[in-house]
This record gives sequence, structure tokens and C-alpha cells, in this order.
Amino acid sequence: MAGTEKETKKTPQEAAAGKRWFGRGIYGSKDVPIRLLDGFIALAVVTILVLTFLFAQSGGYDITFDSCGGSEVAAQKLRHGTQVAVPETPTKPGYTFEGWYTSPEEDGTAWEFESNVVENTMTLYARWAPAQITVKFDLDGGTVDGKESAEDKIVTYGETYGSLPTPEKEGFRFDGWIYSGEVITEDTIVTMTGEHVLTARWA
Repeated sequence: MAGTEKETKKTPQEAAAGKRWFGRGIYGSKDVPIRLLDGFIALAVVTILVLTFLFAQSGGYDITFDSCGGSEVAAQKLRHGTQVAVPETPTKPGYTFEGWYTSPEEDGTAWEFESNVVENTMTLYARWAPAQITVKFDLDGGTVDGKESAEDKIVTYGETYGSLPTPEKEGFRFDGWIYSGEVITEDTIVTMTGEHVLTARWA
């Protein structure tokens, strides 16, 4: 029996060799295979964290443009610290585009495309001013102050026409200005979005 116990008893070196695949790795064991596996896992975790940070800093910011009633403008995806490319100028009937601002409110500041850089996801807002529209006059044979033509008038979209000339025509009474079948007076709101001609009506 003593001989049998001696045959099954392992030396310290043999016992260590048998346990080397089951050590605690980076938690204290000196077993090489486990240490390599733990090192690989740690490297993968660090890589994921670094890539996440770099993505947030260099490639994940959406820049959108709110045209505030104008035509649609494509969004941009930009890196941190880069400049926004000047987008296509939107259009809005009856209005003149004045630029892109950080807020739709009056206290918003203008975005300077040549100097401002991207720091986070943001929206830029279009600012508009009512268009200045040229109005011409067809006197239909009449005169204004003895002249056969009347000076053009500049009106503002969305506001009234204001004072209009009163032409004269021998044998006729001036009966107002007409545009597209509609009578135009000083109190009429300008709804045409471009240059147009008012025609004298005679009775």
C-alpha cells in the first residue's frame, strides 16, 4: 500500500504544471496562457473605449438647417472642430434670405462659415426679410403730371401699397388700378412675390 501511495503522489513541479491552465491571470497568477488571454480582453476593452471617444470627438455631429418656411436644405455630418460648408441658399416666395443664425429668435447670432467651427450637434436657422418689389404702371393712354409714364414704385411684400399715382385721360374718369382682375388700392396688401404691372382702369 505504501508503494501505491508513493506512485500517486505528485512532486510540487508536477502539481504546478497541471494547474498552469487554470490560474487567475492578471489577478495575480503567473500562468502565462491565462495572462495572455486577460491581456487580450483588456486591450479589446481599451480599444472600444478609445474608438467611442474618437467617434464622439471627430465624426458624429449632425448639422441641420431649418429654412423656416423656405426650401429644404440638406443636412451635414461633420467632425469636431471643422467648419460647416456653406449650404445651398434656400428660397421663400416674397422674402429675401439674410443668412443662417443660431436661433430662430431675434437674439440669435449669425453663423460665420469662415471662422466658426463645429463643437456639437446643432441646427442653424434661416432668417428672412420681406422682399422689396418693383411695381410698374400702365396708364392705358393716360398721363401723370403731364407725362405719358409714371415712375416705378417699390413696395414691401406683406405690407400695403401705400400712395399710388392718379392719372388723367381726356374724356375719361380714372376708376382705379387693376392687377389680374383685382382692384388695387393704397390699402391693399402686397401679395405678389415679384415685379408686376398695375393697369389704369377708365370709366
